Amino acid sequence: MSAIAISVWTEPLAESNCYIIYEHKERHGNEVAPCVVIDPNDPAGPLSVLEQKGLRPEWILLTHEHCDHTAGLEPMRERFPDAQVMASEQCNVGMQNARLNMSRMMEVYLTFFGKSGVSYTPFVCRPADKTYSEACTLDWREHTFRFVPLPGHTAGSVGIFLDDDIFFSGDYLLPGREVILRLPGGSEKDYHEITEPFLATLPVGIHIYPGHGKDYRLAMPVDSCEGLIPRCFANAASSILKDAKQI
Repeated sequence: MSAIAISVWTEPLAESNCYIIYEHKERHGNEVAPCVVIDPNDPAGPLSVLEQKGLRPEWILLTHEHCDHTAGLEPMRERFPDAQVMASEQCNVGMQNARLNMSRMMEVYLTFFGKSGVSYTPFVCRPADKTYSEACTLDWREHTFRFVPLPGHTAGSVGIFLDDDIFFSGDYLLPGREVILRLPGGSEKDYHEITEPFLATLPVGIHIYPGHGKDYRLAMPVDSCEGLIPRCFANAASSILKDAKQI
């Protein structure tokens, strides 16, 4: 199995992360390499990374429908029309709705977090090319992505495993932050009944790539922390997080 590299581009307003996954392989001349993009969060930033590194997305994967994770989806599709978009069925519904994807209220949301005076144009996205309603997998090159629906933050939220030792958590497991459940499409019931128990099964040592904040390795079981890690990270980060080397 070929080794992989993961590049990140962090959008400056909501500070969300876009992840670009590609294989470490020797290339010749101007050869363009295939990659997978998770959460294209900005119209320009991720595209600049792809151009700089000579990468071409074959798949674009979404952890959920919010605008700070999908604002660059349509520009990326226009630049790379052969790229396939994969999302949960509920994410697919939400990203086509300016209320559910939060773009209609993003100016208010940013003001609440101390970034007032920002102009944010509402938008919607075209439907995904492939959708799913239950856990499934995607084989890419020599690697496997595994998708697990995790409703709560939004109806369309999912966690994405890569080769079972990396977990792209979307807006769960954010260091120092509570899980937000009261935005459009959110559900405390789904979070506590479905997502919270699943997160508690994550193995110690798994490499977490969150939707906001730095990546880290899980150093103790999630259910060892009251309220499931966001609060515990804020109060005891030194004992829970380990510095993680970039793959």
